[in-house]
Amino acid sequence: MSVGLNKNFILKFLRFGVIGGVVFVFDACCFWLLLKVFGAPGIARALSVTLAMGLSWWLNRWFTFHADADRQSWTELIQFILSQLPGACVNSLTSVLAYHYLGYAMNNPWISVACGSCAGLSINFLMANFFVFKKKTGPATARSPE
Repeated sequence: MSVGLNKNFILKFLRFGVIGGVVFVFDACCFWLLLKVFGAPGIARALSVTLAMGLSWWLNRWFTFHADADRQSWTELIQFILSQLPGACVNSLTSVLAYHYLGYAMNNPWISVACGSCAGLSINFLMANFFVFKKKTGPATARSPE
């Protein structure tokens, strides 16, 4: 494995993390606004998560993975959402465990959210990198006669 490949992988991971931060703020703002509009936390959360997932896919497609424009975007969006479910489960579980077992997180719930986000980040990145935005390899080219 070359150093260039490792550097590229690390840069993609960092860009994915930056997008995650942007989407986190967007999600929180949407949730707050939709909660004010609908008055129902369940509806507001479902809509904010849906909007946040769409934004995350679009930004990562463009900024992190530089996906091909000719790919079917709806199929890719569905793949992205499904690929992020394991990370979401790890995120949720870690957040709940941190909240219950880290004294500081009980008094500062945002700490438990941050722990969960960090735990889910790597899983979400790996799933997106290797299953959704993987570069297609063409058929092996035949060697020309010498």
